[in-house]
Amino acid sequence: MYEVLVSREAEKYYKKQGADTKRRLSKLFDALETEPFNGPHIKKLHGELEGKLRYELGWLRVIYRADRKGRKVEIISIRGRGDIYKR
Repeated sequence: MYEVLVSREAEKYYKKQGADTKRRLSKLFDALETEPFNGPHIKKLHGELEGKLRYELGWLRVIYRADRKGRKVEIISIRGRGDIYKR
């Protein structure tokens, strides 16, 4: 099992969402506890986000970093598809 840590930015976004979206995100966090590296909605990122992973959840994107040795998953950001990659 991996420990899931949520950044302040991601937590703020989570708290603003409706009940259905919160439920879907909670299920996602539970799924990342068991397998953060493989799945149909998981993709390794490149470029500026090299070393991070992306989970596609409908129109939402969750950017996170996973550490095999430390058994931790850090949720960095949660945003809509069009906004997540802009910085």
